[in-house]
Amino acid sequence: MSPILTVFVFAAIASAVLLAVLIRLLPSHFLAAGINERSNHTQPARQLGGLAIVPVVVALLWLFGARMGLDQRFLVTASIGALILWIAGMLDDRHHLPESIRIVAQLIAACLCVYGLGPDFRLLPDFFPVLLERGLLVLALVYFINLTNFMDGLDLMVVSGMGIPLAFLAGFAAFGLAGMASGSIAAAIAGGLCGFALFNRPKATVFLGDSGSLPLGLLCGLAFFMVAHDMRIATGLILPLFFIADATTTLIKRLLEGDNIFAAHSKHAYQVAKRAGWSVWQVVLTVAALNVVLGICAFAASSTSIPVRLTGIVVAVVCVCAVLLRFRRRTVA
Repeated sequence: MSPILTVFVFAAIASAVLLAVLIRLLPSHFLAAGINERSNHTQPARQLGGLAIVPVVVALLWLFGARMGLDQRFLVTASIGALILWIAGMLDDRHHLPESIRIVAQLIAACLCVYGLGPDFRLLPDFFPVLLERGLLVLALVYFINLTNFMDGLDLMVVSGMGIPLAFLAGFAAFGLAGMASGSIAAAIAGGLCGFALFNRPKATVFLGDSGSLPLGLLCGLAFFMVAHDMRIATGLILPLFFIADATTTLIKRLLEGDNIFAAHSKHAYQVAKRAGWSVWQVVLTVAALNVVLGICAFAASSTSIPVRLTGIVVAVVCVCAVLLRFRRRTVA
C-alpha cells in the first residue's frame, strides 16, 4: 500500500471510530447546534466533527510526516497553529467568542504556519519581495481559514467541496506530480473527512463546528500553497476554486448591499439553492461533480503545454461560474 493511501485509510478509520466514541460518551446537549431561520438543517445536530478529525490529522502528520518530507519546523508550527484554532473554535462553538479574539487567533496561527513553511518557500519571487509575499500568504491563509468555516453550512458540503480537491491533490502526490509533503496533509484531511461523512450525510447528525472548520481550513490552505509551489499556482487555485468563488462573490455581494460582513448569514450560493428548493443531495452532488471537473482542470493547468494549461484554466472558471449562476437562479434543479 502506498504511503499516501495508508495515511488516507488510517485517517478515515480513526476519525470514524473516534467520532462514534465521542457521540456515545459526550452528553447529547454538548456542542449541540441550534436551529434558527438561517439554519440549513432541520433536525438537532452536534458540532463534534472537529473534536475527532483535527487530533487524528495532526497525529498522523507526526506519525508519517517526517518520512514524507514534512520537516520538524513545519510540523511544530502547523500543530501549534491548528491547536490554537481548535481551542478557539471549540470555545466559540460553546460561548460565541468576540470577533476580535477569533481574528487575533487566526492571525497568530497563520503567521506561525507561514514561518513554518521555511525561508526558501516562495510562490512569486519575481513579483514580490520576500516580506511582502509573506504578508500576502498570511492574509491568504486567514482568508482560507474563514472560507472553510463559511462553507460548512450544509450536510456533506465540506466533504464534497474540500474532500474531493484534497483527494486529487493526494493523488497527484501518489503519482509523483506533487510533493509527498503536500500529499500527506491532503490525504490525512481527505481521509478524516471520509470518516466524518458517515455522520454528516443527510440528514446530518454531526457537523464540523468551528473547532473543525477553522484548523482544517488552516491545514488545507497550507496544502494548497504547497501544491502551488510543487506544480503551478493555477493548480493550487483551481482545486479549491468553488469554495473560493462562492465565498468571495458572496462577500462582494454583501458589501454592495451594505450588509455587516461580520454578521451571520445564509447568502452563499449553495444556501440560496437549498432555500430555493434544491435537495441537499442535488446541491452536494453538483458540487462533487464540479470538483471532479476542477481536479482534471487542475492537472491540465500544470501542463508544460501552454494551450493545455490555458484550456484547463478557462474550463475551470467557466464551470464554476455556471454552477454559481445556476445556484443563484432561485429555481428548483
